Amino acid sequence: MRWFPLSLMLGASAAVGQVPIALPPPPPPPPFAPSSAPTAGSATNQKPARVEGTVFSLNGDPVRKATVRLQGGAAQPGQPATTYVEAADAAGKFIFDNVAPGRYTLMAEKPGFINARYGARSNSNPGSQLVLTEGMEMKDLTLKMTPQGVIAGKVVDQDGDPITGVQIQILRSAYSAGRRQLQPAGFANTNDLGEYRAANLAPGKYYVLAADRRQVGGFQEQPGRAGETPNGNIATYYPNGADPSSAVPLEVAAGGELRGIDVRLLTGKVYGIRGKAVSSSPLPSPAIVALRRKDDNSGFPPGLNGGTNQLRPDGSFEFRNILPGTYSLQFNPVNMNGSAPPNVTGRVDVTVNNADVEGVVLPLGPGPEIEGTVRLEEGDVTAVLKTISAWQIVLTSSDFGGAGTRVNADGTFRFANVGNGKYSLNVFSGPPATYLKSVRFAGQDVTHGFIDTTSGNGGTLELVLSSKSAEVAGSVQNDKGEPLAGIAVTLWPKTPDASPTGGSRQAPTDQNGGFQFKGLAPGDYYLAAWEELDFGLAASPEFLSHFTAEASSIQLSEGGHESRDLKPVPADKIAVEVAKLP
Repeated sequence: MRWFPLSLMLGASAAVGQVPIALPPPPPPPPFAPSSAPTAGSATNQKPARVEGTVFSLNGDPVRKATVRLQGGAAQPGQPATTYVEAADAAGKFIFDNVAPGRYTLMAEKPGFINARYGARSNSNPGSQLVLTEGMEMKDLTLKMTPQGVIAGKVVDQDGDPITGVQIQILRSAYSAGRRQLQPAGFANTNDLGEYRAANLAPGKYYVLAADRRQVGGFQEQPGRAGETPNGNIATYYPNGADPSSAVPLEVAAGGELRGIDVRLLTGKVYGIRGKAVSSSPLPSPAIVALRRKDDNSGFPPGLNGGTNQLRPDGSFEFRNILPGTYSLQFNPVNMNGSAPPNVTGRVDVTVNNADVEGVVLPLGPGPEIEGTVRLEEGDVTAVLKTISAWQIVLTSSDFGGAGTRVNADGTFRFANVGNGKYSLNVFSGPPATYLKSVRFAGQDVTHGFIDTTSGNGGTLELVLSSKSAEVAGSVQNDKGEPLAGIAVTLWPKTPDASPTGGSRQAPTDQNGGFQFKGLAPGDYYLAAWEELDFGLAASPEFLSHFTAEASSIQLSEGGHESRDLKPVPADKIAVEVAKLP
């Protein structure tokens, strides 16, 4: 069985996504699931807590005027969290003296520095949560801020002339669901001199990618001479490659500024795609057509591997500056003023060889519709739904996006604008202390599978919740028995589900070394803490499978409560397994 909240990031093949109806898909859950504790702002008659400390830079100097935030968890799912804000004084000191008991994250920010989180063991670490009880005082806390790194340079064409409006992406190599990928870490644009400056970079290795925005935006430009195939600028990795394997990493130190990182954009033959969307009913307006290269697994914005254009009133569309390759052309109606767009979908594949592609037909028709219900196994789900303000359910594909909706007060919901494909089911801000016990779509059990609409048919989606969720709690200590704050703890099922993460969950330890997982389904699990780990690896079933001997074994029954005290897996042992990864 799976847990609630559910995050089935299933690796779908060539799935079709649409823009969401009525609401955009919410952001993905944080890398760490919050532990359970009194919620910030939940107590009205309790004696407030007090937190005070100092903000320092890495060299030990106080950081004055830093904005310090003490951010709490929401009193109820779907409600805004309570956040206290202070400015550090001339000595870098801050005080919060009227804090409601609860669980908080302490952070600091200031221009010229990377955002700092209390207890973070690296710049990408979410830090350690603070559990504040009634009347509690925490003193002498320190936040260390890392000066930002900068990459700066110039983008020119093959003749050495500057190019304005080029989009610069600063990329870093990181693990996502156990797979190493280049992921965006910063952005910049060239000015009228072709210069760019990408700031706010943490120490580490980065790659630079430059892409001409005139290509990205799909401007409707025509060659001046009939029958001539134009040359166009090609997205180029520093120093001068069109492929990620040719990119050269750049080492950025804390507070360091790398200048002279110049890119000469490559050029090559580019082509056009022209066609028309056709439908037996009036065309929705406005609407966009998105083009994305099919062999693209970079996770970059679609514009770097295709682009988007608004559909013309007569249904025609055109893309220019396209490199050879096979692309997916996707129709997306636009959500205007919060109203649901019409349920229309369409997709076609287009292959560009060494000539423009003319006369592409994009057929449009009604998309699959999904209506659903939520049922609580042990009682009335409507009573539970009254305790939350917004329960969001999202279907996510691997290509163009997804469709989102909210659960109504009576436990019903409806998706429209779902394309023909395979979707993962993602649930956000659902009822606390419950887990998703079963999922059925069109009469089939898909608790561990896809929401599959590749046939073009919709169906009924039935979700069953159970209030008999289990939980696991404990602490992480070093060899001396001292608590370790800000340590990553991973819980994963012994039989991974079909998602890329295998059903794993992560939580950080608090200032006392404590952790807790709630809303768990019954089943057999492994539990481990990590001395030092790239958080993307904690979601890799293959990586985790190498540490079952070091992990604690746990068997959970419905409503069960288990406790474990852990020592972290040593960093050198982790490094051995990381070195074996591709």
